[in-house]
Amino acid sequence: MRAIAAEQLSVFLENRRGIVADICAALTEREIHIRGLTVLDTHDISTLRMVVDNPELAKDVLGPMGKGAAVMSVPVITVKISNKHGAFARVTRKFADAGINIEYVYATVGPEAEHTVGVFRVSDQEAALQIEFDD
Repeated sequence: MRAIAAEQLSVFLENRRGIVADICAALTEREIHIRGLTVLDTHDISTLRMVVDNPELAKDVLGPMGKGAAVMSVPVITVKISNKHGAFARVTRKFADAGINIEYVYATVGPEAEHTVGVFRVSDQEAALQIEFDD
């Protein structure tokens, strides 16, 4: 199994109560499904990173809202990872062995799920897309 190229939206927001809920609600109203989401905060600004099923429509929704200082598209890859002991170690080792730096990653999985999907920003996306990952 290989990684899949994806488009991540990075939204730079003011750090205030309710802003993430407003963003999620606006996307929901337009029937945009959020597949992955993480928020990193600083004192004044937060960076919301998300993978959605319709990034072009999401950019249209988020831009005029005035909720984000900016919306940026970032190329990422997604990797299906088994919910088994050592699976993340095996995936990240493949990147390291290929000389690819992981700039950031986010994922989660419930205890009963068979797989998670890791969203990776890597130093060499083209090389990362050629790696064969075990299931």
